[in-house]
Amino acid sequence: MLEAGYSAQISPKFTFWTEDQCYRIHQATLEVLKRTGVKVFESESLKLLQRAGCTVEDDIVKIPASLVKWAINSAPERIVISSTEGKRSVFLEENILNYGLGNDLPYFYDYGADEIRYSKLSDVENVAKVADTLDNIDFIASLALASDVTTELADLYHFKALRSYSHKPILASATDIDVLKALYKLALVSAGGEREFKSNPNFAVYAEPTSPLIHSKDALKKLLFCADKGIPITYASGVMAGATGPTTLAGSLVQANAEGLSGLVIHQLKNQGAPFIIGIPGGPIDMKTAICLYGGPEVPLVNIAVGELGRFYELPSYGMAGCTDAWNLDEQSAVEATFSITAAAWAGTNLIHDNGYLGSGMMGNLEYLIMTDEIIDMVKHFMKGVKLDENSIPVDLIDEIGPGGHYLTAEHTLKHFKEETWYPEFMNRSPFHDWLQKGEVLMEDRLNNRVKEILKKEDKLKLSESQLKDMKKIFENEEERIISSK
Repeated sequence: MLEAGYSAQISPKFTFWTEDQCYRIHQATLEVLKRTGVKVFESESLKLLQRAGCTVEDDIVKIPASLVKWAINSAPERIVISSTEGKRSVFLEENILNYGLGNDLPYFYDYGADEIRYSKLSDVENVAKVADTLDNIDFIASLALASDVTTELADLYHFKALRSYSHKPILASATDIDVLKALYKLALVSAGGEREFKSNPNFAVYAEPTSPLIHSKDALKKLLFCADKGIPITYASGVMAGATGPTTLAGSLVQANAEGLSGLVIHQLKNQGAPFIIGIPGGPIDMKTAICLYGGPEVPLVNIAVGELGRFYELPSYGMAGCTDAWNLDEQSAVEATFSITAAAWAGTNLIHDNGYLGSGMMGNLEYLIMTDEIIDMVKHFMKGVKLDENSIPVDLIDEIGPGGHYLTAEHTLKHFKEETWYPEFMNRSPFHDWLQKGEVLMEDRLNNRVKEILKKEDKLKLSESQLKDMKKIFENEEERIISSK
């Protein structure tokens, strides 16, 4: 049988904007960049923009539409980030999703003491150990902001802790350009050298402009360094609608897009073709609490908008999911994580961070991280849709079984039941009396037990002795630099 022109399968899809609506956002963005402009507080960036034909008055730069178009067309539409084993594992391209962690949470839930406390370096090590076991976590980050190391070098300690216990690609942040340069040196150690890193970068950098419409000196120095070295970077606006951006989501998206695209222009002027990821991990401010929301429905809307803009511009996109405003592993945290993870899948956003965030981006939790991994797995199964072919529509088998029969022992059932039905690891499906006999164990308890099980194991370091030695020298130099600067 031949079915010409028939598409066998399509994933569930959510349409947010038409191409015309994306174009309207784009045109409004171009108007902001040409009429209002952006503040640029870095000398090399100002020179690059002026040479390219921008109007520069003191530190205000107005950017013509033609230059924005050039920058969008210059940046690659596909970026690949590798593990330190050389596996090209994070593909940032149209409709490919990669879920992972975020950085720098000052508080951490201590699963052993059942208390919230300041984050420690050991928490970052535990994050790496746990995340390394999770099949649906594609890239890792610190999740914690260690309070027990040299403050100025915390990002370096985070990177080494993550790399010590996982080969997965890292999303890193850096307090300043000196720390970023040291991070790059650490990455070269685990990559095997500059040439190898350029072919297979093993980390990406998160940096951001300052809303509204400001590019700080520190942010731009990091942006220029990443462009020069070919380090993938998301230069993402964390706009807060109603505070640092217009209260309407559309207005804040236009402003944030102007901030991101003006950063892209500077980035591409420094090194045409360098890898850049467009992102807006922002949302509204709650006027009752003055908290920037992580769990409300507006955050997934922003995330979906970024996915749409990424496809419109043919650029990799960066968003957030798997996070909550709740401080506990409770019903609220589960609802908000599920909603945002699903929305990110519908959006097709490429690099999705913040899984495992509690307390509006203030606290990390290993149990919550494992919960989000299971939710991601469930959403991935849903996104497969329903396949339509001869195997999935077994008309002959239906005829063979006939009215009143059953399929339990059919070969077709044995062959397909595992792939057709999703089986959770932590969610309960036991009959009532079985659940009672097993002690009425709650999901939270199962997650806690898994954390303990993972961290009981003796993990071997992922770094060799020579790599540890090379990294030690980098840390010694950086510690000396901090001491001498005080």
